[in-house]
Amino acid sequence: MRPAIIKIRVKSIPSCLLIFGLGLLLLVLSFSQVSSQQRGREFLQKEKTTDRQPKLARVVMGYYPGWKKSEFSHSLIDFSSLTHLAHAFTWPDSQGNLVVAPNYLYPEMVTAAHAHSVKVIMSIGGWGNCQGFPPTAASPEKRARFISQVVNFCLQNNYDGVDLDWEFVSSEQERQDFSDLVRELSTALRAMDPPRLLTMAAPSGPYWGRWINYEGLHPYFDYIALMTYDYHGTWSDHSGHNSPLYTCQNDPCGSWDDSFSYAVIREIPLNKLLLGIPFFGRSFNTGRLYAPSTQSQHYTYADIQKLMASGWKYNWDFCSQVPFLLSPTRTTLLSFDDIRSVFHKCRYVLDKGLAGVIIWEITADLHRGRPELLQTVARTFRTPVQK
Repeated sequence: MRPAIIKIRVKSIPSCLLIFGLGLLLLVLSFSQVSSQQRGREFLQKEKTTDRQPKLARVVMGYYPGWKKSEFSHSLIDFSSLTHLAHAFTWPDSQGNLVVAPNYLYPEMVTAAHAHSVKVIMSIGGWGNCQGFPPTAASPEKRARFISQVVNFCLQNNYDGVDLDWEFVSSEQERQDFSDLVRELSTALRAMDPPRLLTMAAPSGPYWGRWINYEGLHPYFDYIALMTYDYHGTWSDHSGHNSPLYTCQNDPCGSWDDSFSYAVIREIPLNKLLLGIPFFGRSFNTGRLYAPSTQSQHYTYADIQKLMASGWKYNWDFCSQVPFLLSPTRTTLLSFDDIRSVFHKCRYVLDKGLAGVIIWEITADLHRGRPELLQTVARTFRTPVQK
């Protein structure tokens, strides 16, 4: 914005008043500018403290890794910024038994979530925990055993539903077996009193998505969440954004917008569609986007803030609408999400009329004593309280 031109008659104003007036004008103009170094914190507007928090207009399902209980207790969770808490992970063994790790149960967290009207769902599977899915889903007897144990777990531990995270269904036979598992599990969960939810963490594109019958299965799910992150990493031969909002430079690895289009093609209802926001980033051993890369490492948002404080240079990609860092030697590029990109993604959800977002994961964005990204999500989705 250009300041208006102000004509001053010097002879008619004492010099001391002229200097004072010019100083005041410069001060006002300086406060009207937002520094590019704020890295999107223009979206962090202080809210008035009220007894009643405005309602979240969209689903905010945050994943809580059960193995982080000792370092991130339930007392650190901002339940006011969530609608659902996905407790990760349990998994099936090869005989259809539900495997629950000794340190998984966390009744204090479940009680605290319910006190804030947050639904708690058990997330089953996750990367590295899915070997038991194929044999369980392939056998009617094992499916029945597994579903019975899942139902009993929800009853005994006061869970509000189940999240399936099979990474990944990968053949025509598994496609059929997964469909049978979903239909039978959905029927059992809906027969409970009260009925329980069934959600799914799903691949973000056609490579793995081809083995899932979205068109036929969406009626059995309450929400289908696309894991719209990890578009680039050790599995890609070049650098790129971890979770770009838009595809640029004809990059073949995809983006949020591509995944949304894929979901529409696969007939996933918008009122059941959740997209994923990562509270982590990935590095590449190159100083340029879309350049050859052979190494990639995982960083939490909290870790990335420390890198910025140590001299890594912040950059904003106006095409993909996400930031990235360059190391001081310009030999490492790190793609991640910050307050600004999270705001744009939440606006995308609102503009497209989607159900909401999932977050992997809610222990990773604690910065200066508060969950910076989670609160950005909640602030963007808040609507006035209905009287």
